[in-house]
Amino acid sequence: MDDRIKKLAEELAKSYETAYNLCYPQVEYIINNNITDINIIEHTLDQVLDIYTEEGFYLFLKLLIYYRSINPENAKDYLELLIDFRPSEYIDFVKKIGKKQK
Repeated sequence: MDDRIKKLAEELAKSYETAYNLCYPQVEYIINNNITDINIIEHTLDQVLDIYTEEGFYLFLKLLIYYRSINPENAKDYLELLIDFRPSEYIDFVKKIGKKQK
């Protein structure tokens, strides 16, 4: 792999880690304090959706599950975004759940 590509990949991984470290406390705050402001929740969902790591994927799902109890229709739209933006991760997740239920 070209050194420039390797360096770029490392920088991208660092930026995802930084984004996760910023979003994680935000998600925890929303859930632990029963925040119901749709604008705050959706803004956070938008931020977390852009964290292309496994941790980011699960953080998004965690907030989405919480949001579903507040606004099921909008939560469904966000689930569809997740499926559109990250189909392979979503399919892998569904397969894991299927295996656990057997």
